[in-house]
Amino acid sequence: MAGVFKTVTFMVLVFAAVVFAEDYDVGDDTEWTRPADPEFYNTWAASKTFRVGDELEFEFPAGRHDVAIVTKDAYENCDKEKPISHMTMSPVKIMLNTTGPRYYICTVGDHCRFGQKLAIDVVAATGGATTPTTPGTTPGTGGTTPTTPGTTPTTPGAGTTTPTGSSGTTTPPAGSAASSLGGVTFLVAFVSAAVALF
Repeated sequence: MAGVFKTVTFMVLVFAAVVFAEDYDVGDDTEWTRPADPEFYNTWAASKTFRVGDELEFEFPAGRHDVAIVTKDAYENCDKEKPISHMTMSPVKIMLNTTGPRYYICTVGDHCRFGQKLAIDVVAATGGATTPTTPGTTPGTGGTTPTTPGTTPTTPGAGTTTPTGSSGTTTPPAGSAASSLGGVTFLVAFVSAAVALF
């Protein structure tokens, strides 16, 4: 009986982590571009809490921008010579799969020096910080998985690349009533059924 309860509890926690994952459009309506304000992406990220299981989506005009996953040092110095991973086909979707700081820059021209760069800190899917945090001092370079066709990790072990298919598919926006309430309703029904077994 205790084993069944532990299994059900584990399944509920896993399901809750998946249901409440967020998809973030980096920069929202501004998308991924060279911003007018060099602090734009820092300001954008400051109001958010990024968790394991969330996904970042970088959208940009083809050939005008790119996304490079870099170390903290490369982020701070806009060093684009040896990125951990470099993606050129929009949209770039990156799954956040471990905790810790993450750093992204555009390697086109001087875009990074003009503020087209993003630093975030990823916390655990459940528990963890409840307010946005600033990336720490330890360079966090793993833990992101590019999921866009044509992406190429440039360092062994930097992540895997998985084509996601057509960009014409649609899903309810993160945080919408349909996705949140549907997940919560299912979770409540699942827990009620599990409790009925006891």
